[in-house]
Amino acid sequence: MKVYDKANNLSLIIQPGDSFFPIVRAIDGATHSIKMTIFRMDDPVVQDAMRNAVSRGVEVRALVAPQSKGWEKRNRKLIEVLSGLGVQVSIPKALDQTKGLKRYHYKILTVDDTECMILTFNPTKKNLHYARDFGVLMRDKEITSELNLLFDADWDGTAFKPTELPLVISNYNSRSKLTKLLKSAERSIRIMDAKLTDEPTVVLLLQKAAAGCDVKVIGRDMHFDKIVPNFRARRMARYKLHAKCIVVDGSTFFIGSQNLRRVSLDQRREVGIIIGDDAMARRIERVFDEDWENATDESNAIEAVATSKA
Repeated sequence: MKVYDKANNLSLIIQPGDSFFPIVRAIDGATHSIKMTIFRMDDPVVQDAMRNAVSRGVEVRALVAPQSKGWEKRNRKLIEVLSGLGVQVSIPKALDQTKGLKRYHYKILTVDDTECMILTFNPTKKNLHYARDFGVLMRDKEITSELNLLFDADWDGTAFKPTELPLVISNYNSRSKLTKLLKSAERSIRIMDAKLTDEPTVVLLLQKAAAGCDVKVIGRDMHFDKIVPNFRARRMARYKLHAKCIVVDGSTFFIGSQNLRRVSLDQRREVGIIIGDDAMARRIERVFDEDWENATDESNAIEAVATSKA
């Protein structure tokens, strides 16, 4: 399993707390190009930063999701607003309208050819200030170039073929890479995911727990009809849970837009990354532990939507 291990190139973003500042700083640092995917956005500070970038002569392109539950009208209005600011705006173009992706849900930002962000959150006031979310800022030409190619392919409706990088991209390789990550666990698995409903993943987690791996999930709307030793689940209490995050053995972690459910893994455009860094993984685990202590117990009290055959 290939992981990203250039820790000096990385900065971790934790919400709530970091707010819009990492996004605005990245936009403010652009010299010639910004590419941004938008599922939902209503934060005026981020919009002002985009407008200022245009005024500096930066080419700003925004790919706005055509389908976002409860936001279709707002996204159509957003397209008008961004266009008025001088931002080039488009919606993703499916290669085959009869077999196209069900939704474009990924949350990335690239700056020039050298810097990028992969986020679990949208630039909305709710996500920036009231939800548990994560992101990574990467100063890496190879990763940024790959995300630019993906963005351009979705912009133009052309084919995209991932290269062998630690990026996790639906509907290309998310299932295989995240399954491999979970299978690699020897001691512990920590998951934050409000929609963990993919049956093969549930089965795998219970198998890992039965084999002695310490598995903890902070989720929502879950139920496992067979609970095994070493498996525990709780519901987030302090914040809205919006993060999609996995930490394995306190050393390797995944952050991305993918929930562990079939549609996210197989039928949507999603982007995440697997990173190997002990210090950063432990930092995420400390956030997890704080949320766990404040979470609502217990797995059998969580509403049933996913079952296991393990």
